[in-house]
Amino acid sequence: MAVNARVEGTPIVFLHGVFFDKSLWEDFGSNLTNRPHVYVDMPAHGRSSDVGRDWHLDECVDMLKQVLDALNIKRCIVVGHSWGSMTALRAAVRSPDRFEALCLLNMPFKRVTGLSRFGFQLQKPLARFQRFYAKQAASSLYSKAFLKANPERSSQMQERLAARSGKEIARVIDAVLLGPHDADELVAQLSVPALYVVGESDYVGIPQEVQSVTVPGGHISPHEAPAETRQAIKRVIELAEKRA
Repeated sequence: MAVNARVEGTPIVFLHGVFFDKSLWEDFGSNLTNRPHVYVDMPAHGRSSDVGRDWHLDECVDMLKQVLDALNIKRCIVVGHSWGSMTALRAAVRSPDRFEALCLLNMPFKRVTGLSRFGFQLQKPLARFQRFYAKQAASSLYSKAFLKANPERSSQMQERLAARSGKEIARVIDAVLLGPHDADELVAQLSVPALYVVGESDYVGIPQEVQSVTVPGGHISPHEAPAETRQAIKRVIELAEKRA
């Protein structure tokens, strides 16, 4: 976890997606918002330790609460990417008083079913071959044009996954990709202002109950559409300020 608290105001907590770490947000410093920023490494990612057992997505909600409590943060804005957005949504439904607004980037809303589910299940044994698996993951998460222009993003993902065991990667697949159910009911329960951001070639859908904006690229908008992501964060801050 990294904290930039050189400025005052309601903190913004950044949560990354699967197979990334807090460096996903390296181009989104506190100079963007003039607020304190908190960058979290999710379980079994970045500098966070392995979980070492089977786990489920709701435990990440507990993790976020523990982070906020440890930093004595009573209320915050959350900017989440994919898995981070899934965590933020569940946390805000459970404890809406702790969140002023959410920026939900590239968040999956539907449970993985059918051939897609079968495909993820087949991928689990391949997680033993971390670099090979990471290369395939990068090609499905980034848009083809972006990855062709930025091949280092695939290499970076390979380096990140190489630092974890295949068993730990398989546990992440179970907890984040295969385990969650549809989020429609959670979205309907959400009382916290939220803005949903989706890439033009992203595989996730758009719910009708939240404000949304479509940006260039695929599933990794912080990398593929940084200017649009910055603008979305500013819009979310405006939503929080209107609520206040």
